[in-house]
Amino acid sequence: MKDQNMTNAHPRQPANAGRLNNLVVDNTERPVIDELTALRLHDPSMADYAALIRNPPAIGAITARAKHHADQSARFVELVSDSDQEAFGEHVGQLVALALLNNMATLAAALLPALTGPDRHARREQGHAFIDSLDRPQDNPLREVAKIAFGMRDIDAAEIANDAIAFAAAGRAPAAPGQATLHDLEEQATLRGWLAAEINIGGLQQEARRHAQMAIRFSKSLRDDELGHADHDLTQAAREGAILQHAITLACLAISPKVPNARTLVQPISDEMTGRPQVRAALELAMEMGDHLRQLAASYPATSR
Repeated sequence: MKDQNMTNAHPRQPANAGRLNNLVVDNTERPVIDELTALRLHDPSMADYAALIRNPPAIGAITARAKHHADQSARFVELVSDSDQEAFGEHVGQLVALALLNNMATLAAALLPALTGPDRHARREQGHAFIDSLDRPQDNPLREVAKIAFGMRDIDAAEIANDAIAFAAAGRAPAAPGQATLHDLEEQATLRGWLAAEINIGGLQQEARRHAQMAIRFSKSLRDDELGHADHDLTQAAREGAILQHAITLACLAISPKVPNARTLVQPISDEMTGRPQVRAALELAMEMGDHLRQLAASYPATSR
């Protein structure tokens, strides 16, 4: 049974096509909310920043959606083998969109705090899935970057086992609805429309800087103000939330196929606030993912229409 979190914009089960030429497309255009967009806070207060850190979304629900979009991308690969070039060109836009949705979910899993055993297990499993997707995963340089990003280094075997048991037990509970949407290969109009949408590069840069400024303000308050225990805890959580929002916004820039100079834009802003190895590693993955998606989209210009 699919996670209930995975039904937001999921109108039906995909039909069995056999080949791309026989794919029955859905021309209804629906909203797409990716995992990073679902995590972004708009004009957050101190309480909003703190709430995200204290009660983050379940990583397991995010990785379930990531797996669905990875499976849909795998369907494309299976169907393309018996299809002609025209059918490939007609549907490759859906492949790029599904790969982008999967990658955004992967980044969300890496960036969110894993506060529970189920979350830690889900994040590590997504890390393994990412590493397995690499070319020559055993000696690919991104292998070690991914291990840092997904918290896979220096983990006690007992903790891994306990987290896996907790994840299995949590899987029996009903899932709360999520904001991010789920999509199938058949949803051509929806996926192509989302992929073609323009991105506000300047707006995202300003948003990242604003979160960084708030994190600095909270840090100054922790250092200089005489805070009671409750206010200190709130300010500390808000600082962590602002740093997380800064990283999420930078990841949106880094991974977008619409940002050709992503590294040039992201690196100077990321240096302001991302001294932590885990965050830096996640943003490095975002830039690598973005480079790959931009190359893929450039190879098939029709994907942007």
